[in-house]
Amino acid sequence: MKLSVIVPVYNVEKFLPRCLDSLLRQGMEVGEWEVICVNDGSPDNCAAILAEYEKKYPDIFKVITQENQGLGGARNTGTAMARGEYIAYLDSDDYIIDGAYSYLLEHFCQPNTVGAEPDVLVFGHKNVCTDGTGVTDHDARLDGVITFEGDGAAAYRDNPLPFVWTKFYRHDYLLQHNIQSEIVICQDEIFNFNVFKYHPYTRIVSCLVCCYEQGNTNSIQKTVNKEEVLVQLNDLYYNIRLMRTFLQGEDTDMFIAAERNINNFLNVYNKKLLTISLSRNEWRQYTQVLHLMSQKSVYGDSLVGKLIAGLKNMATHSYLEYLFVRFFHHHVFLKYILPRI
Repeated sequence: MKLSVIVPVYNVEKFLPRCLDSLLRQGMEVGEWEVICVNDGSPDNCAAILAEYEKKYPDIFKVITQENQGLGGARNTGTAMARGEYIAYLDSDDYIIDGAYSYLLEHFCQPNTVGAEPDVLVFGHKNVCTDGTGVTDHDARLDGVITFEGDGAAAYRDNPLPFVWTKFYRHDYLLQHNIQSEIVICQDEIFNFNVFKYHPYTRIVSCLVCCYEQGNTNSIQKTVNKEEVLVQLNDLYYNIRLMRTFLQGEDTDMFIAAERNINNFLNVYNKKLLTISLSRNEWRQYTQVLHLMSQKSVYGDSLVGKLIAGLKNMATHSYLEYLFVRFFHHHVFLKYILPRI
């Protein structure tokens, strides 16, 4: 079997049929592939939708139901059941353009002139938004060429390659290095760091085939529930400590990648702090992490970038300044500044 597609499912009844229908249009023959859908205790109508597809297409869809373990837990469950030579992960609110998986396998997962097949195949994505809240990209494309071939750690050093759903992973490679998803926020970055730290043979292609949904308000990344955000802050602290262990190593490629990831995690951490209202004691506890190391502004050295960096510093300096910055973030920055960046 060439390919196993792992689809974690949780609270996405609005998007799930679109995702599954796109998989039916991949040009794959029965027996060449499988789609493993993991219902991660979804509270909505997803179970009924999955049962309908499994009944109608039993040779393609396999449904596993489990108590909620989070996105990483669902991916691990699906991977443990997979039989394909390559593993693809697809989030259930996203979708794939027609014929993409068969095209990628045929053109880019074959042995090269010295007989080497990729451990990781990296392809591109386009952002889509179906509810009118953002700009929709319509220029996803199937045709593409190889833009990089070689040591994946070198490519990862220069490009974060953050998403797991823009890649095929050779199943044996994941098993050889015992690579699994962490059950934390930003788990894609952790997973890919663990993939590329072993220097996989990698091909990167210019195909833009995965459509990344921007309008899912139920996404874990968009939660403003205080309890959930506090869990995410603890997860981010775990991620930062994990990356810091690689700052002591001799692998230059992964040292640079770890520094970049730490900076990204710290920036996400800082943004999360401003989405919830913290008590003085909570503020004192959670801002200590921001002093682990310096951050680089993701907005650069522009006037706006300097303004954001200054406000970040204010938010960690005193509790009153944090309250002011949080007010500014919600009532000025998000409404009037961010849309113009």
